[in-house]
Amino acid sequence: MSARSILARSLVAALALLPLVPESAHAGQTNAQPLPLMTPAPMPTASGTPMPYPAYGSPAPDITQQQPHAGVPATVTLAQAIDIAVAQSPAFASQRAQYRAIAAKYGAEKGALFPNISGSASITREYGSSGTTTGSSSSSGSGSSSSGTNAKGYFTTETARATLTQLIFDGGRVIAGIHSSKEADIAGRDTLVRQLQTLAFDVATAYYGVLQAKASVDADAALVRQFETQENVVAAQIRTGAAARSDLAAAQFQTAQARGALITAQGAEIGAESTFATTLGLDADTAVTPQSLGSNPAQIKALGYQSSLTEALQLRPDYLAAVHSVASSDANLRFAKLARFPQVDLNASSGTSRTLLSTPNVMTPFSGTGSIGATITVPIYDQGLTNYNVAVAASQDDQAKAALLQSRLTVQSDVRGALANLISARASLVQAKAELQSATVNSQATSARYRVGAATITDIVTANASLATAERDEINALYNERLAEERYTYALGASDLKL
Repeated sequence: MSARSILARSLVAALALLPLVPESAHAGQTNAQPLPLMTPAPMPTASGTPMPYPAYGSPAPDITQQQPHAGVPATVTLAQAIDIAVAQSPAFASQRAQYRAIAAKYGAEKGALFPNISGSASITREYGSSGTTTGSSSSSGSGSSSSGTNAKGYFTTETARATLTQLIFDGGRVIAGIHSSKEADIAGRDTLVRQLQTLAFDVATAYYGVLQAKASVDADAALVRQFETQENVVAAQIRTGAAARSDLAAAQFQTAQARGALITAQGAEIGAESTFATTLGLDADTAVTPQSLGSNPAQIKALGYQSSLTEALQLRPDYLAAVHSVASSDANLRFAKLARFPQVDLNASSGTSRTLLSTPNVMTPFSGTGSIGATITVPIYDQGLTNYNVAVAASQDDQAKAALLQSRLTVQSDVRGALANLISARASLVQAKAELQSATVNSQATSARYRVGAATITDIVTANASLATAERDEINALYNERLAEERYTYALGASDLKL
């Protein structure tokens, strides 16, 4: 707040302390009773001191209570807030988990270049007949009979084997699959980086939202005190015969209006604090407050549109992810087409086995076995499955290319809009400061003219209302400029955040 504004409010407060004289001194109102002043409780406190919510009405302590969180300082800088969100945000934790699955697929695809080695062990028992059948037979009339014995046995085989299979040739299908997974892995990482930037942007938005809400509460509380002082001045002037009784009603209206705005600002501050805490991944009632801005916060340099667009196309992780997605879908289409090529595999195995005979009860010694060979697999007819996979891969490739074009258009729109918004926000801040300075001078002049009878209470109300509007506009313009900078940086994809 400017020095002129502080001086004017001090002068008004001093006038409120002038000695009061009986209201009978006012001509035409010698029999009037003293007019009571409205002094609701509690009074708003000085800037920076907690006040009850709502400032006027039944206090609601439950909604204003906040709880500390272990490891989280009560006051945080923007960088600290982003670090907390990266560690605590459940949304970002989910996005990291999705990327880990993409990275795991790339690792698995690379393994197809190496041999496949497997081991097996088995125990097999087979049953059969052994020995001879002996006896005699006879026939009489139409009947016959036989007699004898049949001995049955089994044998058990124990086997252990190791098998190695190595791909020799498949037309480059495995290489295409690896390239597709590698590009998908890069695209997934770029997407995760953009999600990290989005989280940082959301944190910054909530961060400045809390500061803006707190500044609005402080400004509205100061206006309430100013209007209450003005109300006391009018009441004092009524008692000295320097103002009409109706002037007090106009002053009281303005004070009540300012109190209503203060209560609304208090509610907005509580909501902004809750949004900030939950954006960090903390409970809504966590005691965490943004650090106030300095008197002259540093400004980033705004480039021209073409320079900004060139930088964005080089830095934006989501655009780079779209580029790598196209490369991945191209390789995946080639992978699907190469399913029509023959495949040659080298096979080698080595093992040992032994057999237990039940009749006679004999265990043979372990004997080694081994084999080596090559297998060629030629696809002939697969019921159209390969054609279907090629069609799906071609569709996905077309979608990826369309998404790349859409991503480029989005970057252009974001950069152009963010740059225009930043330029406008900075110009608006200059005008808001000029508006506040003009409104402050006008309020001081109107108050001075009112004290000498050259202005009416309506002029006072109008001047004070303009001052209140100018102070809110200046606060909004200040934080709109900060958010515009964050949006411009986000549109460029410029960030020093690391995974």
